[in-house]
Amino acid sequence: IVDEAHRQGLRVACHTYAGDGLRDCVAAGVDAPQHALDLDDATLRMFVQKKLPLVMTLDDLISLHESDLRLSGEKNSRLLMGEKSFRKAHAAGVPLPFGSGVTSLAIPHGKQADQFAYMVKWGMTPAQALNTAMLVAANFLNYGWADRVGSIERGKLADLVAVSGNPLTDVSEMEKVRFVMKGGMVVP
Repeated sequence: IVDEAHRQGLRVACHTYAGDGLRDCVAAGVDAPQHALDLDDATLRMFVQKKLPLVMTLDDLISLHESDLRLSGEKNSRLLMGEKSFRKAHAAGVPLPFGSGVTSLAIPHGKQADQFAYMVKWGMTPAQALNTAMLVAANFLNYGWADRVGSIERGKLADLVAVSGNPLTDVSEMEKVRFVMKGGMVVP
């Protein structure tokens, strides 16, 4: 499947948590492994060798945390497992593009900025966490988007948000967006 998709100029993502499934996806040449909640050292080395990004989809894990704790305790909390994988991947230099989206009533549109605080808590600087949604995400798209989005430069699309405070000192400011510009047009 991966080979045929690549012949067609398409990228391949896989949703997998750990073990053989994750290793098989990476070995098969997928472009975008997602989740990797139990990232072992051998698979981490494959990520680094292949220069693969890892999309953690943190909002999914955040929304499941309380029920995981009630059902099976901390040992099987997907959020706590994800934290370990995130820390390992970040320490190894694996690109961690901002991920997740509107997947349920527990994760409505506009809530996703809560992920930045987790990224900082788990070892990124605020600037690194913010960049996951900018240049890291633009480079992850890999269809020429990095030359059009991801930073404020001449010739790039004017997609901006503004907050009242400084997200480099308090990353939770990103949860309080006051201004949005999309393609140079102010969004009311």
